[in-house]
Amino acid sequence: MVKLVSTDTEVEIPSDVTLTLSDDKKVTVKGKKGTIVRDFAHAKAVQITHIGNMLYFHADFPRKRQIALVGTLQNHVLNMFKGVQEGYVYKMKIVYSHFPITVEPPKKGKTAILIKNFIGERAPRTTHTIGDVVVKANKEEVIVSGVDKEAVGQTCANIQKLCKIKDKDKRVFKDGVYVFEKSLGETQFWTIK
Repeated sequence: MVKLVSTDTEVEIPSDVTLTLSDDKKVTVKGKKGTIVRDFAHAKAVQITHIGNMLYFHADFPRKRQIALVGTLQNHVLNMFKGVQEGYVYKMKIVYSHFPITVEPPKKGKTAILIKNFIGERAPRTTHTIGDVVVKANKEEVIVSGVDKEAVGQTCANIQKLCKIKDKDKRVFKDGVYVFEKSLGETQFWTIK
């Protein structure tokens, strides 16, 4: 089996984005839509270097895990660039057959999202937003937007998981709140067909 001496990857920083790298591998990306801070201190085998408008990832004598980690870090940084330039928007559909579900977005200064009247329940189900995301809701859909792709996706996952139906036939009871469209700025990159 051939071993690699090193693996190197580079990312070019866009002109309208500013990136700062601290000594403890904390990456801060600022753009016109906002700021994202990520801590890559867990990647001890990977050296991250910021020179000019380039960000370099390097690992000496890497194994499969370190090679994969270099690619993962590169993709995290690219997602951060896209987020601060355009922003992520996930749309969720409110689906019910008999009892109308209402989703109440968080009030100013709070993080709690309330899902009321789910399958006729009297007490509302509660989840929280992750990070700095904005949640808007009307009678038919919920729109979650923000600059951090992971925070937007995890907030949607928490809402969808909260509406999971247990101890009933899933073919009959399809009530819930489901993601149906993901977009980056105005460009739609995933949808249910």
